[in-house]
Amino acid sequence: MIFGCNESASSKINPDNKLSIQKENNYAEITFDKVFHDFGFINEGEIVETIFKFTNTSENDLYITDAIGSCGCTVPKYPKNVPIRPGETGEIEVNFDTNGRPDLQQKMVKVSANTSSGGKLLRIQAFVEPKIN
Repeated sequence: MIFGCNESASSKINPDNKLSIQKENNYAEITFDKVFHDFGFINEGEIVETIFKFTNTSENDLYITDAIGSCGCTVPKYPKNVPIRPGETGEIEVNFDTNGRPDLQQKMVKVSANTSSGGKLLRIQAFVEPKIN
């Protein structure tokens, strides 16, 4: 025996819950003030830092789940798994250790977040003047 039902699953959802379900399925959006920073000429041995400021420009909470530098010399500090409400701002601080890294250096920080693209790439560069021994 086969029984059918004319009622679809979507019609069984309480209309008050539809908005919250739609909102849960939407991604957050992160907008940075910059995605590239050039330190210019710096001396080997210096540890320099820059700050990438961002805003949650969506109607959903933003969560940054990870931020990883392209090497151990590039270390990001960020608000991990903290809800950033719509319209709120935050910062990702990136420290770059120039020890043993002479000449032109280009590094990236991969930011993972609950956005449609999965995150963002931030880039830094510097020309590191070698130590004179």
